[in-house]
Amino acid sequence: MSVGTIEAWDAIIRVPEAQFDYSKCALIIIDLQYMTASRECGAFKKLADLGHSEGAEYAISRIENTVLPNVAKLAQAMRRKCLPVIYARCASIIGDGSDQTRRHREQGLITPVDKREAQIREEIAPQRGDVVLTKSGSGVFTSTNLDHMLRNMGISSVILTGIWTNSCVETTSRNAGDLDYRQVIVEDCCTAMTKALHDHALAYLDKNWADVRSTKDVLARIG
Repeated sequence: MSVGTIEAWDAIIRVPEAQFDYSKCALIIIDLQYMTASRECGAFKKLADLGHSEGAEYAISRIENTVLPNVAKLAQAMRRKCLPVIYARCASIIGDGSDQTRRHREQGLITPVDKREAQIREEIAPQRGDVVLTKSGSGVFTSTNLDHMLRNMGISSVILTGIWTNSCVETTSRNAGDLDYRQVIVEDCCTAMTKALHDHALAYLDKNWADVRSTKDVLARIG
């Protein structure tokens, strides 16, 4: 895409920075569970068994060294302010995946809610008062009762984190925008399978559906 085309695209999609209320927002943590965010089981174990360890190293290293530590910091800061920390995970409530989307079933994202693969990584384990939602599809808003819950709590601003930047995080951001939620996506609390996919998704979402910020910036704003 030429520079002129990019400028033209930006001219029609970029919007002013949202009036984000950090005193009354919720942190959404997407799919940082053992099935999708651990070397030992689930997706990354499958990739290793298929001989794709090298291709997956960027993502799992970023999850381990950047995403999990930063999400832990944000969750702690939110709890200190008595603000909601909400986890979303892929799992089957029924157990056989029949309650999940066809796409998730065919991708092998089936695990009963009581299995280890469905649990949140222990480095960011839910604490008393946190919420864990079990989602049956990609977007948190479309496959859980998140919207109903947030509106009951009077929350109109959300901080999005988790995986994948260009899939479940992006889908959730688009849905949140259509529901008129103010949003921040924390760049170093997310990852895609490659840096290029991560960067491309954020370049599209920033000042369009959400404001993209760093963990350091968001922590300062939470106070």
